[in-house]
Amino acid sequence: MLGKLFKYEWKGFRFPLMIMLIVLAGTTALACGVILSINPRYDDAFRGFSVSSLILSLLMYYFGIIGCSLGVMLVIAIRFYKTCYSDNGYLTHTLPVSTQKILNVKIISSFITVMLMTLATVATVFIILNVGLNHIISIAIAEEGYTNIHDIEEARRAIYEEISSVFTGFKDVFGISLGMYIAYMIVYYIIAVFSNVVTVLGCVSLGQLYAKHRIIGAIIAYFVVQFILQIFMRIAIIPMYGRMMSNIGGHEKYTIFGFLSPTMNLTLLFMVIMAAAMYFINLHMMTKKLNLE
Repeated sequence: MLGKLFKYEWKGFRFPLMIMLIVLAGTTALACGVILSINPRYDDAFRGFSVSSLILSLLMYYFGIIGCSLGVMLVIAIRFYKTCYSDNGYLTHTLPVSTQKILNVKIISSFITVMLMTLATVATVFIILNVGLNHIISIAIAEEGYTNIHDIEEARRAIYEEISSVFTGFKDVFGISLGMYIAYMIVYYIIAVFSNVVTVLGCVSLGQLYAKHRIIGAIIAYFVVQFILQIFMRIAIIPMYGRMMSNIGGHEKYTIFGFLSPTMNLTLLFMVIMAAAMYFINLHMMTKKLNLE
């Protein structure tokens, strides 16, 4: 039965996700096309047009990312509302599965959907950066007048080594190796996304307390929760300010990661606590306060 529930949830997310992926792919292709069309030989005549086109295409790509990110969360909230609190909720709550398992399936399915969109976004960023970097290298090699394949490969290798040398001093500045920092940020992001998904679903459940204005209630609940989180985040900044003062006073020396990590850890802790509270609110509303339309 759980497998069927996951399959049912995926069917609901599949079409909206596909549309957003198409939008993301289209804006990525546009940005890459504009980057590849830039040629220094024609800068004197088309410099303004090239710069304007590049800025416009990158803006469209940026707004595509923002739109898809917000769109995914909106789809998740709407689907949760329709399948749990509207007429469709009668079917959901008559399934031979416990309410907690239904909630868990919806949370996990929503989380996977957000992560798929995240991976797609990261892939498009990598594609654009790779296209831009290779185009710049090709232009630089062409300007140097290299024609021999061996010389071109040597020039590319030299340029990549020069770029990679920028990261050699990463640990000295940040206080943590680049690999460890990336691993930390991945774990941080996964926990933050999971907490955010549970919180959004919790706000939808809180909105059901307003029997006649459930959608407005959910929106109000979301802004109230975000306001509370902002207060907690202001508290989480205090350790960073304390370390900054210690560093200015010469008492202790901290790296960039040493400054940021306590604040980031506290922020994540507050988000997890909020998500845990929202989880039990979801469970309570779906079992004790269920009032279908």
